[in-house]
Amino acid sequence: MSDRLRYDIGEVRVPADTMRVFGTNALTATGVPRDDAAFVVETLVHCDLRGVFSHGTRLLAAYTEGLQAGAINPKPNIRVNFSNGAAHVTGDRSLGQLGAQAGMQTAIDIAHERGVGVAVASDTGHFGAAAYWALMAADAGLIGHAASNMAGPCMLATGSRQPATGNTPLAWAFPTHGAHPVVLDMASGAYALNKLHMVGTTTGTLPEGVATDSQGNPTTDASRLAYVLPAGGPKGYGIGLVHDLMAGVLSGDGATLIKGALDPESRVPRGSLFFLTIDVDAFLPLDDFRTAMDAQSQAVNALPPAVGFDMVQMPGQPEWELFEDRVANGIAYPTSVIDPLTAMAQRLGLDTPAGF
Repeated sequence: MSDRLRYDIGEVRVPADTMRVFGTNALTATGVPRDDAAFVVETLVHCDLRGVFSHGTRLLAAYTEGLQAGAINPKPNIRVNFSNGAAHVTGDRSLGQLGAQAGMQTAIDIAHERGVGVAVASDTGHFGAAAYWALMAADAGLIGHAASNMAGPCMLATGSRQPATGNTPLAWAFPTHGAHPVVLDMASGAYALNKLHMVGTTTGTLPEGVATDSQGNPTTDASRLAYVLPAGGPKGYGIGLVHDLMAGVLSGDGATLIKGALDPESRVPRGSLFFLTIDVDAFLPLDDFRTAMDAQSQAVNALPPAVGFDMVQMPGQPEWELFEDRVANGIAYPTSVIDPLTAMAQRLGLDTPAGF
């Protein structure tokens, strides 16, 4: 979902290509090969274009710190092992997007051959927004699903004062005849922690009923933010835990509560990923499926909106509207993105983009 929390969006728009060059230079300055750097940055700029600043180029500041500290491997030896039509990717402490690319592409290839593809990835880093990987499958004419247990224990179980799982992100994407696939991208908590941290730096105040302090007490004070509450109570907790198990236990890395938030040697978060792909043609002609998806979207958009709403929308529709505008007109960034990227540029000896 796009960032609907209040940010102090700037007035100057930065072209997406400018951010691609800036981000690629930042990663290459820390030892990442240019082709790998360009791909990782493309996934982050894609988030910015869709309005998901929390998982976009602002993450470059943390990525470059991890690379400089030696916690992230700039030139990993990523391996893919196959067994019974499934795949296990080992990331060699890679940037998460590189492990995710290998995992989802492998799942896509398996689905084209067998109808359904499943892949997990271990020993990799933060993979950005789950939507990017699900969309990768939809662009290949498949139904795509992606999830990660990257964040560490940070979401409370229902009835608990301490976290039981991560704020597990997950996404589904479906091919259509339209300009863009239908995509659901969500955290299992009330909000992604990155979004709450961004809001905290802007206003210092969090929405009611979404977060707690370190003792499990509800808080709206951003300085006391420790844990996020599950979306929908036990439903969000259950959804988060199940995907934590699929990414963590199935990959051999372990569930978040057991493995903890940090690798004991590198002290950086360890990521485990899960990918599922379904070849629609194994069930019905892809063209018929796309037509049905378009009809569903049109029917939803035609529903009478409630008071305060202009239109009933499909999941991902607001983000695609932002995407079209920002591709054409550039991206206006909030200070909660500009500030860490400016500090990163100074650390790496890079010029910042015009508009920062």
